[in-house]
Amino acid sequence: MSELVGKVALVTGGGRGIGRATALELARQGAQVAVAARSKAEIDAAVAEIQQAGGTGLAVQADLSNSAAALKLIEDVQSALGPIGVLVNNAAAIGPFGATWELSGDEWERAHWINLVAPFRLSQAVLPGMLKLGWGRIINISSGAARTPLENAGPYSVSKAGLDMLTRQLGLELEGTGVAAICVYPGVVDTVMQTAIREQPAEIVGTSVAERFQGFYNSGSLQNPERPGRLIAALADADGARFSGQIVDIYGDEAKAILDGKS
Repeated sequence: MSELVGKVALVTGGGRGIGRATALELARQGAQVAVAARSKAEIDAAVAEIQQAGGTGLAVQADLSNSAAALKLIEDVQSALGPIGVLVNNAAAIGPFGATWELSGDEWERAHWINLVAPFRLSQAVLPGMLKLGWGRIINISSGAARTPLENAGPYSVSKAGLDMLTRQLGLELEGTGVAAICVYPGVVDTVMQTAIREQPAEIVGTSVAERFQGFYNSGSLQNPERPGRLIAALADADGARFSGQIVDIYGDEAKAILDGKS
């Protein structure tokens, strides 16, 4: 039986793309899933699909660009469903675009709030309950941009690098507790974010980024969100001690073994 049966899972950015696919897969594995995002229509649709399949879902509207909203999200979910056992920090902001010295400081800060500070706040809020129960999973959705910065997308690259280190830090601190923090690089996925980048003029996102992301689309390299969704759910159900503090790249051998049912 899946370790996830009866557990409460929270997926941020869960109304579409990777977040939605992850929420649906967690529900299929028996978790009670809270789906959080800004768009009420999208999270309602995701929860309706979960419920139609016989699962338990909760739609929670939230904008994670400030700490109060992040803490209220945890309070709302736990009041409705109980202690959170799985936290998937998937919500992200790709912009603003531009050279660092040209960017709005407020927009730079907002991107970091969503991509890094909110995952920290949410993790900090759920960890006491996870530690008390001796089981929990925090899965942070990062990006290859954390290792190789994207031209004119500094806030995204810098904040994702911070998210990688947050995962590694938690992995170190949580050793032996039964609680695991895992980072996932989902690869290039057919999402709204990909479309948004392709629609930006080259002078805004930079020539190399514009050509690279258009190339992903033209070559048919974009994955269906269901693939990273399956990987994320499998990691939530996996041996925490094995993966905690690690970065799992969907193109790596370990991820392929998990997806092929060989690990």
